[in-house]
Amino acid sequence: MSISRHAFASGFLLATTLLSTNAWSEQTSPSSNSSHKKLHKLAKQRRNLAAGESVEVLGNRITIDRQRPTSSSYHFTGKELESERINTIEDLQQLSPSLNVDAADPFNSSISIRGMGDGGGQTGGEANVGMPSSVGLFLDGVYLSRPSMMAHGFNDLDSIDVYNGATQGTLYPANVTAGVIDIKTRVPTATTRREAFFSYGSYGYMRASALVSGKILNNLYGSISYNHTAQGGYIKNVRYGNSVNGYHGDSVRTQLYYTPNENLNFRLIADYSAERETPTPVLYKSITVEGVNQFENMSAALGNHIITGRATDLDYQNYDTTQQLGVSPQISWRFGGGWKLSSISSFRYFYTNPVMSDPYSINVYYNSGTNVRDRTWYENIRFDSPQWKTINFATGFAYSGESLNTNAISQYSDGVSGAWYKSTSYDNLTVYRYGSLRDDYYSLYAQATAHPLKRLTVKFGFREGIDDKSGTFRRLNKSPFYSGVLSKTTALPSAMVNVDYDLDNLTKFYVALSYGKKAGALNISSGSAGKAGFDSLYIKPETTESIEVGLHKDIPAAKLDFKIDYFNALVKDFQTQGYDTETQQTYLTNAGNYRSRGVEYTMNWRPIKNLTITPNVLYNDTKYLSYDNARCAPEVSLQSQPPASCNLNGRPVFRAPKLSLSVMGRYEHSLNDKSSLYATVRYSYRTATFATVDDSPSAKIPAYGLLNFSLGYKLKVHGTSLDTSIWVNNVLDKTYYMSLREGDYGSVFGWMGTPRVIGGSVGVHF
Repeated sequence: MSISRHAFASGFLLATTLLSTNAWSEQTSPSSNSSHKKLHKLAKQRRNLAAGESVEVLGNRITIDRQRPTSSSYHFTGKELESERINTIEDLQQLSPSLNVDAADPFNSSISIRGMGDGGGQTGGEANVGMPSSVGLFLDGVYLSRPSMMAHGFNDLDSIDVYNGATQGTLYPANVTAGVIDIKTRVPTATTRREAFFSYGSYGYMRASALVSGKILNNLYGSISYNHTAQGGYIKNVRYGNSVNGYHGDSVRTQLYYTPNENLNFRLIADYSAERETPTPVLYKSITVEGVNQFENMSAALGNHIITGRATDLDYQNYDTTQQLGVSPQISWRFGGGWKLSSISSFRYFYTNPVMSDPYSINVYYNSGTNVRDRTWYENIRFDSPQWKTINFATGFAYSGESLNTNAISQYSDGVSGAWYKSTSYDNLTVYRYGSLRDDYYSLYAQATAHPLKRLTVKFGFREGIDDKSGTFRRLNKSPFYSGVLSKTTALPSAMVNVDYDLDNLTKFYVALSYGKKAGALNISSGSAGKAGFDSLYIKPETTESIEVGLHKDIPAAKLDFKIDYFNALVKDFQTQGYDTETQQTYLTNAGNYRSRGVEYTMNWRPIKNLTITPNVLYNDTKYLSYDNARCAPEVSLQSQPPASCNLNGRPVFRAPKLSLSVMGRYEHSLNDKSSLYATVRYSYRTATFATVDDSPSAKIPAYGLLNFSLGYKLKVHGTSLDTSIWVNNVLDKTYYMSLREGDYGSVFGWMGTPRVIGGSVGVHF
């Protein structure tokens, strides 16, 4: 099966290349007047893009930052995402093959792009919060320090851009050595907008939203939007007969936009959200080593009921509550000669309170978890030059601060805990862990765009950052430990060079080189590892060196455009997570060096009127180049005489599928000037990938493909638009896993994906 899928992908790329060659020879024919018109139109669009103006692209107005380097990326409008029922960052990976999201619980979420990201990959234990992400998540220009800050429900969305690679590291003021997810909401305007949307489906799925936007006073505009999302549980707890692993959340977002004149505008954004969910893993498998299945034996001895599939047997159930709020004042001022000054400020508060228990039918531990309070503040001041004949530039200063506190508790039961862990010291034991972190990041940056030749564009930039961290960690009642005051100051330089060459008005070739360094970390939620010693409290910075070579091609005669690129990135001192069996805690560590390289291909094809087909394909080959003292997988560590460590050199990097693809199709048929029918189909596929950093074969997420479709009807009467649809997600009802974790005695637990959901939606715009 894997061979046939690889052959399909290779054949698809070859066929598109041949089609490109034939279509190019046709569209340059002198007899094709329509082709010449499209050539001139596209050439004009390219000139507008170079000047940083707003251009019309398939009916959507998008503003292009003229300093943005050419690189592999995905752009999705809010309407497209709503049509495809993409409501979360986790859903977004179905459209963006380079994106991988592990959202097992609200706080311990991780994002990677092309196999590079948060590290994650914990083999057991619980979240460690002292490590920054190398994938930058931005909401209206504001840096979000935690992926879970966009966990459930987009609100008043305008667009999302996924930028792959480290070339963004000088333009975005954060440790973005892997890429950027840039989320933008709609700006209020004088045009009055009133919208309402409701969607309902199987397993209690529901999404409801409402928005009002328009003019308040002269030159003052405002909007307020509300969003509710919910998903009933689809894992049955046979102990009580109820369903778990669901969620519900509410958010409200309001904006004011003031433009006293065409050169000056102020924007004030405020939001609040609250969520509650019941994250619940299920038993995926347990392994047999040297003829012994320790998990089954322990379960039989202590009465643990083993159950698999979409079911579990829990005496205590998990739940998690999360709240957050934020405010962001923003200003943009254009003054004499075309100069521009802009400022984005923000303050955000994030709080999560998980109450977690063991995944067994017996009471080993209960009412445990890590309570987290995270406060962040941010300022980015940017100064843009005018568009001169051959060069322009942007320079600025950025600062972000964070104050984070963790309060963790582990409560062990009487009797069962001691028997399960084979030590009476666990009976009635309560372990407390307290952590604090203060992080200040300052940076100066500059980036320029030069046009030394008519068809040649060179972008180059640098950022010099200083990261200043301090923190403490204390553990009571088990392996007592106090770290004292930890501090770490690190210089974080980054640089990029991007060279574009327009072979003609419809063909762009580019080369991008980049270097970036992600800040080090402190183990402030688990302390040091017993074997690694006190030095394991400090995590070294992670560096990324990358090259990307790509081609962008527009072929009007064939009604298609495509992008193809080759990338190769070297990651040194990879930051990830280990597990200390002595304290049963996850801790942060550096895991040697690895390489990520591959080919990415995207295309937009309109073969007939009103039909659009968009295939996206990623082939990604990630391997550890040097990882000599890795934690051994349980298949090795449970042996009678296991080695102290394992060598993972040459092994695949976890959470990086070798092949990922998505294909979207949309067809719309006009019934008359007021109504139309439409249909959408989407298929996404990912090959198998290891889920944990030790490359355990038992914790390997199997390959899976998801098929979704919808059928809808649009009607517009007297200024009111009605959009109704019926839809099915996971049409084939595939059983698949979003994440796997290793448990005790060779057990593996997983978070299952959503089963088939059938539903309907209705939206009104007036």
